[in-house]
Amino acid sequence: MKQLFAILLTLLVSVSAQGAHAYNVNQHNCLDRLTTAELMLRGQDFLQNKGWADSAIVCYSIVAGRAQRKDLDRKEMYQIARALNNVGYIYATYYYDYHKAYENLNQSMELSRRYGFDNNLAYAYLNMASIINARNSLYAGETFSSDALDNTRQAFDVAVKAQEWNVAVTSIYNMLDMMRNKSDIKLIEPDLVRFKKLQLTDSVEMWQCTRLFCQASEAYFSGQYATALDYYNQMEAKAQDVTTNRQQCIIKAMQQKAMVLAAMHRYQEAIDCLQQVAEITVNHGMQSELIDTYHALAQVYSAMGNGQKADLYDYKYLKAKDELIHKSHAEKLEKSRFLDEMRRVNEQVEQIQAKHERTHQLLLMMSLIAAIILIALVLLVRSNIKQRNYIRHLYEKNVQLLNVKVADTPMTAQTGDEQEESAPKYQGLLDQESKDRLFDQIKRVMDDMSIICKPDFSLQQLADKVGSNYKYVSQVLNECYGKSFKQVLNEQRVREACRMFNDTERYGNLTIEAIAANLGFNSRSNFTVTFKRITGISPSDFMKMAKGK
Repeated sequence: MKQLFAILLTLLVSVSAQGAHAYNVNQHNCLDRLTTAELMLRGQDFLQNKGWADSAIVCYSIVAGRAQRKDLDRKEMYQIARALNNVGYIYATYYYDYHKAYENLNQSMELSRRYGFDNNLAYAYLNMASIINARNSLYAGETFSSDALDNTRQAFDVAVKAQEWNVAVTSIYNMLDMMRNKSDIKLIEPDLVRFKKLQLTDSVEMWQCTRLFCQASEAYFSGQYATALDYYNQMEAKAQDVTTNRQQCIIKAMQQKAMVLAAMHRYQEAIDCLQQVAEITVNHGMQSELIDTYHALAQVYSAMGNGQKADLYDYKYLKAKDELIHKSHAEKLEKSRFLDEMRRVNEQVEQIQAKHERTHQLLLMMSLIAAIILIALVLLVRSNIKQRNYIRHLYEKNVQLLNVKVADTPMTAQTGDEQEESAPKYQGLLDQESKDRLFDQIKRVMDDMSIICKPDFSLQQLADKVGSNYKYVSQVLNECYGKSFKQVLNEQRVREACRMFNDTERYGNLTIEAIAANLGFNSRSNFTVTFKRITGISPSDFMKMAKGK
């Protein structure tokens, strides 16, 4: 925290000490770590208390740049709208960049309308009118602009709706000022009517001055010069109580008073009054007000018929205006380096943020892929575990049957087709006693692995071994076992295979092919199919279970 404070202090000292200030990405990042509320407070302090416009515009610009974020609440959006408003004001007032001012104020208005920030919208309208007036007065020589009046009127309307009374009062004050060179005030009469209906107190700072300004203007435009003069004198006295714009209010009252005196042909009093105003503006460095005063002096001297003095002050007016234009250009050029640095830093920050965003998206995509792979692996592992448990269950079940001889195995249920296929066509040729005797002989032969594991062992060989006809042998197998000779032979051979697989000490070094060959199977594939059909698992899985038991 101390390190961050030191960096910020270095930045602020450099900003206050130089005309064109150094600014880089590191300094931007230090400020960007601050909250929106902290940046707004710093910007306000820099601008109002210290007069560091460069520092203020950096703070406000960082806040304004956060408008693109998607996680902002209404409170932060309001601060962003205010920041854009302040950036527009600074660009116009300190950098004379009216294009950037207009651009930022428009963005502030758009956000304020979208979210219903009426109090900020009122300020934005007021600032927009001010920069239009300032631009026209400086470059076009115009003292009235319908665009400026429209924006001021909208500022008043929105301010009344939002009860932002300082803006409402200032809007009427500015409207009256715009009318100073008009022949009447009919353009703003509806606004004045609404203004006079407001029940405000002295807590609204400009309320009394503006109320007197309104009464004086109405009296002046109706030809009641003495009444107007009295109101302007009261306005000048009330201006002493104003804190924010005291000198501007005093000067405005004195300028208007001089205009009334000239209308009453009290020219020398008007000139004396304007000379006092000129002295105040020179002492306080109020160049724009001095220009207006020289222009008023030229008009008064012209009205009293003193062409020489009128030409002199007309020259002073043009010269002062030209100096202000050159000064504005000089200051704009002087500050352009800082603005260029700020734009460059913003571009670099945007590039860094874009790179971070791409990296974030890439990491997100990789994380998603990794999650999918992990889920797939978990499912695969679960499936393998389930399959292994199933295989283990089948293995254990088959191990339990290892010592059961084929003759002791219960008959398996057969379908109608199987029974029809295995049923002999020569039933009734043997009596029951002959069947039992033949069955015992068949059992002894089928339990002898040395006989039945020969590759060429067949039903005829079995009949020869038991000394009977192969048809009778087949009849007995079907009736007693419920199976064909081939089925009984394969089951016996597979049971022997299971015993060999399970006896790892004696047969653990034998391959599946070797065991299959020893059992009379002509190929591994034939053995595998037969083994799996009977046991439910493959020979390789059975072998693994046997070795890992």
